[in-house]
Amino acid sequence: RGRDGLQVFAERVAAYADLHRRLDAVFPPWEPSYDMHLIDRRRAYLASAIRRERRDARQGDIFEPSAAAAFRGVITRALAGIDVELWLQDLYEECEVPAGYRPQMNAGYPHWATHEMPIVLLDALPALPAGIVYRLIGHDLLLWDVDANLIIDVLPDALPRAGS
Repeated sequence: RGRDGLQVFAERVAAYADLHRRLDAVFPPWEPSYDMHLIDRRRAYLASAIRRERRDARQGDIFEPSAAAAFRGVITRALAGIDVELWLQDLYEECEVPAGYRPQMNAGYPHWATHEMPIVLLDALPALPAGIVYRLIGHDLLLWDVDANLIIDVLPDALPRAGS
């Protein structure tokens, strides 16, 4: 029997976290700062270094097929009995989601997406290494590297749609 999709996911996300730590180590340690230019510049340098190291990375490298199937199963079970479309409407109530927007791997996380990750999913999904968080945009699940402000993978259509 092959390895479980969630095990493969855990290994791949841990490998990404190791890469992040290795590249971040060349910078002086993070310090509390109100200088947003300094923070933004460091994030941009870190993101650039990560993109360079992962220049061959493709969507689905972390959410590979067995992990994608496992995640969709976990999410479907977590949202059983919930009207997903209505639930998403509530979640994005404060956000102006641009029409046709699809999150892209290696892009920054959109500034307009200010909603939190719903606890019903956080409780169901596997824990992540420090500095990497889950986010939802539409029906897609993202992995976001917060310090580098980088979307590191996207699981399209992670949430079930009405009638599916």
